[in-house]
Amino acid sequence: MNTLEKEYCNLLEYQKFDETSIGEEIIKTNIDQISNSTFLKGCALSVFDVYRKKHVYESEYYKELFKETNSEYSEVKVHPDDYEALCKNSIATFKHLFSHNKNAKYNKVIREYRALVRGKYQRVIEQIMILAFDKVGNIWLCLSIVDIAPNQAPPYIVNSKIVNFKTGLVFSPLDEFYNKDIILSSRELDILKLISTGQLSNEISDKLHFSVNTVNIHRQSIFKKFNVDTSIEAIRYAENLGLIDYPL
Repeated sequence: MNTLEKEYCNLLEYQKFDETSIGEEIIKTNIDQISNSTFLKGCALSVFDVYRKKHVYESEYYKELFKETNSEYSEVKVHPDDYEALCKNSIATFKHLFSHNKNAKYNKVIREYRALVRGKYQRVIEQIMILAFDKVGNIWLCLSIVDIAPNQAPPYIVNSKIVNFKTGLVFSPLDEFYNKDIILSSRELDILKLISTGQLSNEISDKLHFSVNTVNIHRQSIFKKFNVDTSIEAIRYAENLGLIDYPL
């Protein structure tokens, strides 16, 4: 197990589950509802159990899609060139969802990467949504729906987005940002927090005891790191990263 895989597994230990509310009967009920759904019939489906750290269900079409040529299905094989970015995106995604788990029910993850499909690497699109929480609100079961991406042309880049279908916000847990604590300097973070309270550059200058020009230089640095053009966009991005308080 490499360093990223260890970090991913350790992250799954973050939640402390109420074991009285995550029994096999509840898993069976959820799986029965999914497998008997007319809407989901014929889809490549899997259910991941965060508590047990394993898939507890994979549909027949899912296993058919990801089996190697002339062999039985064993597991999904991600393209070696996409594996590291996908791991980092998974870590960034769970960090975000765990830190905002009271809002997590409104989020779904959409990601695109290459995987071995019937013996040939192809780009796939995966949608992941939360299926069940335990009694204390921990994310427990996650439903994955996978399909072959219509665009198979290069460049081959791992794309991943978290979509909040309540607010309409879209957050990209980019692989280079998977460790959110190193994105902004402490001074940039202080300035962004003050910006989020509606304070202007001259007010921030007075409060932090440096020039307005210095404040504006840091503001532009924040915009560049987040790839945004306005303070409102920067605030929303920081909220989704968990760098400042998430809106209720």
